[in-house]
Amino acid sequence: MLKYKELQTIIAMITEDKVTELFCIADDFCNFFDAMMEKYTLKADKKRQYHRKSTMSKAEIMVIMILFHDSGY
Repeated sequence: MLKYKELQTIIAMITEDKVTELFCIADDFCNFFDAMMEKYTLKADKKRQYHRKSTMSKAEIMVIMILFHDSGY
């Protein structure tokens, strides 16, 4: 079982630079994935949009989810 001091050290390893790096990786993935989806999926006959565009990008949401799962909560 991890002691409190060891747990603090592990949590402190996630710096702002790591979050920025993770965001860049997630953003590159989202751009690639969106391009492949546009290329290989069927197109709808009519352009209907039922929901507003989200205010957060897909990459931002991915980073939050990755950091949450990495937190051990």
